Amino acid sequence: MNEVIREFLIETHENLAQLDLDLVTLEKDPGEAETLARVFRTLHTVKGTAGFLGLQRLQSVSHAAENLLSRLRDGALVFNPAIAGALLAVVDAIRSMLATVEASETDGAGDF
Repeated sequence: MNEVIREFLIETHENLAQLDLDLVTLEKDPGEAETLARVFRTLHTVKGTAGFLGLQRLQSVSHAAENLLSRLRDGALVFNPAIAGALLAVVDAIRSMLATVEASETDGAGDF
């Protein structure tokens, strides 16, 4: 496996573990700006690295979540159960794509 991809997988899995915890924190305290910023940075990093690696599906899913998080940070939306569910679905989709990247060094053909 390409060393860059291997490092990306390790780092992203670690970041997703923290992201799970951060989403629970946001469910309890939707106004927690520092946690929201950390979630945004995590998905921004996934998006950027996926783009660098040519993983366009992964980049697109991460970008969609990043757009949602931008609206939350700007106050256009308020974190609620529906948004929490959407972000958890994004995390699941990213994990699925990471498994495909690990197996084939592509992000697969899944429709997320």
